[in-house]
Amino acid sequence: MEFNSLIAAAIGFAPPIALMLWTLQGYTYPKVERPYFSDPKLFGMFAVGIVVGIVMYALSSIFSFEYLIVGFALEEAVKLLIINMPRFQLRADTPFYGFGLGAGMASSLAFGSVNFALINVGLDLVAIVPMIATSVLIALLNISTATTIGMGVARGRPWPFFGQALVIHLATVLLLYPLSQGGWLGYALFVVALVFIASYYWYLFRKLLPAYVREALRHLAKKKVKKGRRPAE
Repeated sequence: MEFNSLIAAAIGFAPPIALMLWTLQGYTYPKVERPYFSDPKLFGMFAVGIVVGIVMYALSSIFSFEYLIVGFALEEAVKLLIINMPRFQLRADTPFYGFGLGAGMASSLAFGSVNFALINVGLDLVAIVPMIATSVLIALLNISTATTIGMGVARGRPWPFFGQALVIHLATVLLLYPLSQGGWLGYALFVVALVFIASYYWYLFRKLLPAYVREALRHLAKKKVKKGRRPAE
């Protein structure tokens, strides 16, 4: 692998993996005695996400104009298709596997984008900073929307959450579009997009996911109580 590709891989894969380790540490050993998800399944979904991300990036390269218009919907539809498989439906740990899928997709998409930029711009230290920022944005976006969809699938209501993911993704794409035209406005809106998706990520994992976990634990406790009562009845 060329040196530029190694740099692209480091920039592309580091943010999703760092976010995974940082965000999920409170839901697995040693922070909790019983992890909320299976590590093999999580990393299995991460691997699936990498493959899906490669396919999405290839499509965006071949059909660049068409992908610009419908790419956001296609990416979210693929996430829904995978996360809404019967094995994940109505399961309390599904949002975490959505996280893994989104992290894998982000890694491939960011790697492709950064590698393309390095080929065209070269290894310029000044250009590395926006490349890292782009990789972080892609990671925050894909992890957030995939986890959102996962919460909907776990609750048995995937479509409203899929719609929410679509809106979040579309808003980010619209904010990023002026960047392709160049100029200060494009860079300013890039910062706005980064702040927007970082704020949603924070809200999702500090407010929504903990609330969902508490709700899931209450539901599981009720199921155990009902099972315990059945013999007596």
